Amino acid sequence: MRGPLKKGFELVAQYADEAHLRRYLLKCRECGQLYFFEFYEWIDWEKGNDPQYTKLIPVSTVEQATELACLEPSALLGISPQLCIDFPKEARNSTVYWIGRHSGG
Repeated sequence: MRGPLKKGFELVAQYADEAHLRRYLLKCRECGQLYFFEFYEWIDWEKGNDPQYTKLIPVSTVEQATELACLEPSALLGISPQLCIDFPKEARNSTVYWIGRHSGG
């Protein structure tokens, strides 16, 4: 686990920790919520500007996170809610957005 994640989250389980794929079960240090975390870098072999995608998916149990860890990165796109941080090829900045979460009001 790297950078700002260490400050806000406790590492509960590690499923993958490779250069282009990282998957963890994290626990929020403030509220105790569990999150399945994925960082996925898609190697496109052109100019070294690979797209990067990060997901934080709230889960209730370790078992639920373990099931998510068995899925292909593309299969996680159908899970909601999830917080996404996308940094597509040629982008200047990342885009942060929720899938499946509606704001209250």
